[in-house]
Amino acid sequence: MLMVGVVAVSCSSKQEKSEDKKEEVTFQKDYVLVDASEKSVPTWIDEPVKGDKKSEAADHRYFVNESSSANKRLCLKSAEARANARIAAEIAQFIKNSYTEATQNDEGDEASEYMEEALAQEAQSFIVGASTHKTYWEKRRYKKALGADEDETKFNCYALVKMSKKNLSKAVNRSMQKLFGEIEKPEVKKRAQKALEGAEQAFVNLEKKVEVEVEDDE
Repeated sequence: MLMVGVVAVSCSSKQEKSEDKKEEVTFQKDYVLVDASEKSVPTWIDEPVKGDKKSEAADHRYFVNESSSANKRLCLKSAEARANARIAAEIAQFIKNSYTEATQNDEGDEASEYMEEALAQEAQSFIVGASTHKTYWEKRRYKKALGADEDETKFNCYALVKMSKKNLSKAVNRSMQKLFGEIEKPEVKKRAQKALEGAEQAFVNLEKKVEVEVEDDE
């Protein structure tokens, strides 16, 4: 009876392990890949920091965005512009998240309203020293038979932009100073300054991208 019990437990354990290994969901693509700039999709698209040497990555942060167009040159330029805009969008979102967390989502005050309406746009003017490090493109032939809206050939492009942590820290600081300058009520300004203390260093040391709620198209 003891042996039966052991076997039962063993089988149950194996069954649990088997259930843990769920199959990945796969979706049918609505296009055929005609050409690409590389033989395989670069890992930096999902993990931007892997697009550079470790020695460089220690002093930089990396941002990725994509675009599509029937023209390859325009597609690449748009992806680069969107990746640069991504930096400002992440800065604004991080500042907003930090402020909201520290003040327990005190919505409706001057700081919250400014962050909602203008901070990302203002932060864009503080992005200095960012440069395109790598690009990747695919030429895709979309087919209605595969589920696409129409038969067409388009390029899908990705750009990896790098920016030094030093310049990034300055951009975050200038964005916060702009925010503080827009707040008229002393008590709200004081609360914002306290909530965002040390935000520059916290942002530049992030290892993962900030999920942006709303991102403007380029």
